[in-house]
Amino acid sequence: MSSPSQVAAGFTITGLLDGASRTRGRYPVSEIAVADIADHPANAAYSMDPAGIAELAESIRQDGLTDLPLVRKVGDGSWQMVSGHRRKAAYALLAKDDPAYERMPCRVIEGIDDERAVTLLHAANYFTRALTVTERAAATEALRGDAVRLRSEDPSLSGMRVDDVKAAIIERQTGRKVSGKTIAREERLARRIAEDLSPEWAAEADRGNLSAEAVRSLAGMPKERQAEMHAAMEPWRRTKRELSDYVRSESKTQAGPDGRIAKAARLVADFLESPPESPSAADLSLLREMALMTAPYAEAGAGARKVRRRASHSKSSK
Repeated sequence: MSSPSQVAAGFTITGLLDGASRTRGRYPVSEIAVADIADHPANAAYSMDPAGIAELAESIRQDGLTDLPLVRKVGDGSWQMVSGHRRKAAYALLAKDDPAYERMPCRVIEGIDDERAVTLLHAANYFTRALTVTERAAATEALRGDAVRLRSEDPSLSGMRVDDVKAAIIERQTGRKVSGKTIAREERLARRIAEDLSPEWAAEADRGNLSAEAVRSLAGMPKERQAEMHAAMEPWRRTKRELSDYVRSESKTQAGPDGRIAKAARLVADFLESPPESPSAADLSLLREMALMTAPYAEAGAGARKVRRRASHSKSSK
């Protein structure tokens, strides 16, 4: 039986999917009844859309199961899915018409605990599924606890940012590289979509139909204005380029800040959203200097808003 440390150090999704004899020996294939495999609770964060499952089922019916799901046995001896929930759902759909699909070949992972199973599920989903922007961010956000724990346990990781540790976890578990900067950028984009976009545009952005620049442009507008833009949009605009071009052209009509200030604000926001563990004295000094430089303008803006409010109140009282 493989130990948890062996699983952590040697397991890769790509390795499990190859035909090497070592892989076959360490992670044997078993035919398991689909009805006997329980879904992992952590998979609830990911979409199981019926249309996508039906499309996958047809692909499996025609071409077979090319990527084997990963399962483990839990404490009571029952089976639990680790990676392959959509494939399991597709098999269940096919089994309604053909009993040959009532059993599914799976790779069995031994010696893997609950915590490692959750980590593996999210790391595998990051690369092996077509995720929405929000789902990709959820996958890496779910690794934060594991990343913080690993960094506290391993002195060699103490200087690494959490996002870089997440990237290392994903690379170890999938055999594929992703940078910590990419993870941080995707998580920021997902937060911006969830917090700053109107429902109509949030749905488009989550499906990957908007560029990051278009999302930033929309986030700078009131949601009411965003909704008006979406309602007025020509119905033929469906591709990412068409939608992003539309947002770009419409945003030019909106009064906005000086481009230099907008760029500086984005850079500062990026730094503050993913700061170093111990900011240097130079960093802190520069931040204080920036605060002092911008304070007069912030006070002027607040004063102008007070004047406008007083003028509005005066008019309404006449």
